[in-house]
Amino acid sequence: MSKNNTKPVHTMDPFQEWCHKWGRVGTVIALVYMIAIPFVVLAYYDCVPSVGQVINLSTISILLIYIPVGFSEALSYTPILGCSAYLTFITGNIMNLKLPCAANAMKLAQKEPNTPEGEAISSVAVASCSIMTILILALAALFSTWIMPVFELPQVKTASEYLIPALFGSLTLGLFASTNSGTKVVKNGIMGVLPVLIIVSVLALAVRLLGGGSLFGAVGFLILFMLPVAIISSRIMWKKGIIKVVDKETGKE
Repeated sequence: MSKNNTKPVHTMDPFQEWCHKWGRVGTVIALVYMIAIPFVVLAYYDCVPSVGQVINLSTISILLIYIPVGFSEALSYTPILGCSAYLTFITGNIMNLKLPCAANAMKLAQKEPNTPEGEAISSVAVASCSIMTILILALAALFSTWIMPVFELPQVKTASEYLIPALFGSLTLGLFASTNSGTKVVKNGIMGVLPVLIIVSVLALAVRLLGGGSLFGAVGFLILFMLPVAIISSRIMWKKGIIKVVDKETGKE
């Protein structure tokens, strides 16, 4: 008797198919524009540099930082953003603007990532955020002469130094303390990233003590290497019952 070895076919929602199709088209168009504009400007002013001037030790050192960062961002952000990742990566400002907007929109609507509803909401959130960013930048450029003295005030300069820490602090608290979206809650989920925090802290301390430098230039590589560590450690702790996925209402697995 032959066994049926056919695997179930996973189909996407029509909205997801539409987003992936036109997201790829938009990404190609954006890449062509981003690459073509510098060449057009250089050709117009007849100052096209040679290959040796473009590819040198300085550019290689920059690429060694940003190429791993690009790969690590695509691997870590896409599962949350879904098909809205195309617009997110085209417009930029992901971690400090687009990702919080998409995550907060899904939380308010009580929808999960990787679902047609969640991806539709995150797409609207990213698009609205992009439009609002353009409007704010346009107004800032238009009235830059009047608002520039405000940014020179000592109080504003001091406050601006704490914007990024405050943003990441609120994101961290919202990530681990929020239970307003979905029907399941992850208990002790922060335990899965403890090995990552320990490894990175030890490496940063060792680099500081031995060479007096920092790990800033290796952020992309660290993310790529630490993602598997976080996934494996979380799975091991889940198997051992340290991390649990429970029902939000009953508290049972």
